Amino acid sequence: MALTQQLVVLVAEDEPAVRNLVTALMQMEGYLVLSAADGLEGLELSRQFPGQIHLLITDVSMPRMNGVALTAHLLADRPGIKVLMMSGENMTEVASQNTHLHVLLKPFDGQTLTTRAQSMLAHLKEGQTHESQQERA
Repeated sequence: MALTQQLVVLVAEDEPAVRNLVTALMQMEGYLVLSAADGLEGLELSRQFPGQIHLLITDVSMPRMNGVALTAHLLADRPGIKVLMMSGENMTEVASQNTHLHVLLKPFDGQTLTTRAQSMLAHLKEGQTHESQQERA
């Protein structure tokens, strides 16, 4: 029986307290988390990680490389990755122009974050459950 693949989340956030909170919440939900202090570090982590990354959770405003640039690189490198952008600024206009873009306004609570991530990755978890049931049959 093959081990079920753990879903992988890349977190890119320059504020250590927020990054640590998001990382801890995602780990508590059972995700493998790659954690980066900015977009450039996030891109480097992504390029070094051999497996699939299912979700990027990124701050919009970061030094060295912002979340928008990171998202563009990751969508090119890893087509199909889901993206959740965190911002303290009003992103309504940007989100309305990019219907595939999911935005979480700061401040947010842990429940809101985990619910959003779960809903974005639900189809993948369902697929894993189906695969593991087939492996047992």
